[in-house]
Amino acid sequence: MATMKSMKLYISVFVVYLIEFCVSKESTKPIEITEDNWTDILKGEWMLEFHAPWCPACKNFQSTWEALAKWSDDLDVGIGQTDVTENPGLSGRFFVTALPTIYHVKDGVFRVYSGSRNENDIISFIDEKKYLELDPVSWLTDPKSLQMSAVGMFFKAAMVIRNIYNVMISDYGIPEWGCYIIFALLTIVFGLLFGLILVCCCDLLFPPKYIQRQQRVQPEAEKMDESDLLDDTPQENGEEETTEDTTDQSKVRKRQTRRD
Repeated sequence: MATMKSMKLYISVFVVYLIEFCVSKESTKPIEITEDNWTDILKGEWMLEFHAPWCPACKNFQSTWEALAKWSDDLDVGIGQTDVTENPGLSGRFFVTALPTIYHVKDGVFRVYSGSRNENDIISFIDEKKYLELDPVSWLTDPKSLQMSAVGMFFKAAMVIRNIYNVMISDYGIPEWGCYIIFALLTIVFGLLFGLILVCCCDLLFPPKYIQRQQRVQPEAEKMDESDLLDDTPQENGEEETTEDTTDQSKVRKRQTRRD
């Protein structure tokens, strides 16, 4: 009887653990990575997918990605996903040109996964460390770099302009050609203001060279004037001496004529 009770106890404990394991597997879902928490993927190992609600390929791949998320604890890897329509800045920062796009991230080193979209293949890619065979992204397209941060800002600005365009058409009833004219005028005005500010900053930081040249030419001109004055004085003395010689010679001639 004791053995039967112990067997039942072991079986019940096993069933409880099995149920908890299955529930935890079912409840595990991909982590939403946004522009606010994207720096979390710089620590540890991550697989990040970029998708969009309107993308048919993303919809077909969603079930595989959710199934992969159930293995995140066993593989010790984070499974994340990013909606590019809600996070355009990340779309630009990671330079997403096709959907779905998958990145493998290991301690801040980014690699683009372009292998099979099968669940088992992705698991083996992580478990067998096949990502070491791939080259990391270059420093030009590194999401942590300053230039890719600027690209992300441009993507966000483009999305803001698009939303303004939709509001102008839907809420205010402005025709498309009117929106184009307004955006063209705003582009010209902001371009002129930006150019003016840029020129002023350049003039302050790097003064024009012709001002320095004028400052150098002025003392040289003063030296030339002084040298001309010095050269003129002996010439004037020489002219006075020649005039005196001519007057003396004329007087001598007059005296000779009188004697004759």
